[in-house]
Amino acid sequence: MRTGRPPLECGTHGTITTRSVGTGRTCAIARLRLWDGELHRVTATADNATDARARLELRIAERLRLSELDAWRYLTPDDPFDELAYMWLGDLAWLSDVSEATYARCERLVRTQLTPAFGDLTIGEITADRIEHHLAAQRAASEEAAASSRDAIQLLLDFAVGEGVIRSNPMEVAAADGVPGRLGDLSVYRELVRGRIELRRDERRRDVGHDR
Repeated sequence: MRTGRPPLECGTHGTITTRSVGTGRTCAIARLRLWDGELHRVTATADNATDARARLELRIAERLRLSELDAWRYLTPDDPFDELAYMWLGDLAWLSDVSEATYARCERLVRTQLTPAFGDLTIGEITADRIEHHLAAQRAASEEAAASSRDAIQLLLDFAVGEGVIRSNPMEVAAADGVPGRLGDLSVYRELVRGRIELRRDERRRDVGHDR
């Protein structure tokens, strides 16, 4: 009598297997049990099996950290900006269909521009004046870099509003403002985040109605 695979405990992954894919590359695959109990299939591709396994193990560690934040706590305005940036990148990587190139560009912007500028601040301390001061310094060197940084901050803070971390984006602008595409194909993700914001607004309206 055959027996099934033993169940995975929360925060653990199953055996990593590899298989060849097109153009001579290797894909590593494993099952992952997140901290909320959900089971996911996680993959990573590289030029050889060793690199694919290493990339998958890194991806698993990142996914578990994001899952732990989701499962055990909610961010507040008093939490570090770095935690918000990490959760935003996790949302991009796992809950959207952005390309690897787009994700890599957003990750690079966070690592090289936003974290150095705002990493010592809490989420609630990210004000319009501080954002504009950062962008003005960037414009002096490169208008293109400043535009990309502005788009990233805008979307990251919209994500914070949609997650209920802050009530409004300090750099609130019209939805049509800016030129989509500076960070890659994020149009679908922008709509996803705006939908979350509308859900939060609807929740607040219902709460106000119940209090009357």
